[in-house]
This record gives sequence, C-alpha cells and structure tokens, in this order.
Amino acid sequence: MPRNRFTVLVGAVAALVLVGASLAVANDHGGRKNVKGDSGLIGYNEVPPISTTAKGSFKARIDSVAKTISYELRYENLSSTALFAHIHFGQRGVNGGVSAFLCGGGGKPACPATGGTVTGTITAADVVNTVAGGVQQGIAAGEFDELVKAIRAGRTYANVHSTNWPGGEIRAQLANSSHR
Repeated sequence: MPRNRFTVLVGAVAALVLVGASLAVANDHGGRKNVKGDSGLIGYNEVPPISTTAKGSFKARIDSVAKTISYELRYENLSSTALFAHIHFGQRGVNGGVSAFLCGGGGKPACPATGGTVTGTITAADVVNTVAGGVQQGIAAGEFDELVKAIRAGRTYANVHSTNWPGGEIRAQLANSSHR
C-alpha cells in the first residue's frame, strides 16, 4: 500500500509539472506579445494637452524571436495634414525622443493626410538613436531589444504630428495587452 501511494504521488507531481510547463508555453506565445495604446490616441494625452477632434488607435505585436514589431496605426479627423508618426521613449506626461518611425520618415511610407490606416513592421534597422532635449536616452540606433524593454515597461508612446501641431496632435501611452 505505501508503494502505491508513492507512485500516485509521483504521478500527480509529474502531471502538475507538465500542466505548469504547458501554461508557461501557452502564455509566452512563442516570444510574441501584444501591445496597444492604453487609452487611444487623443489630444489630451499630448504634452502639453491639445484640444482636437482627432483620435486614433495603435496596436502592435512584438515577436522577440524574429525581432520584429508588426503594427497598425489608425487615426481620423486631424486638424491638418499629418507630417509623421513615431514611437517615442518617454513615460506618461513627459515628452521623449523618437525611437522608431511609423510613417512619414525613416524609410516608412508617407502618412495619410488627415486620417487613415498605416501598417508596417519595425526591425532593428528602424530603431533610431533616441535623444530628448539634446540628451541621449540610452536607446542607440539598432537596439531593438532596448526598445522592446521600454515598450514592455510602459515607457513608450505613439503619436501623430500634424502641420498645425508639429509637436504632436494625438498620443497614446503603449501598454502590454492580453488580447488583440
């Protein structure tokens, strides 16, 4: 009888280890992580805030194995023509340096004039030297992993710049998302 209990106990522990490992793999998504603008792109998120009817959304999927970020940026009702859109390195309420272009520069297509959808992929070649106010912020050109760490830490934002608001018309802080 004691031998049977031991066999059952070992079997139960092994089953728990397998279930735990399966859950860890399922949650990892093979190195992929979803990201989105936490409150949507709006003027009130800009620094300083902008009163505008423009709005938008940003979502992305980080694949840390392939070292790519696939993204979709949507916006509408800009007050004037879009100049460019970026991912910046900066926490909520603070302006930070550009880390990667989404449209309008850096080898990306032109931004839709006052609204539209932009899709693309960011690789290490798209990551630019991040400088804010003349100060290097520690993400050098090509440092894809550093940009991903900043995104996962909630210290990046996406915004769209326009001719009326060259510092940015709409903005959203980026956050990890468990859904897409």
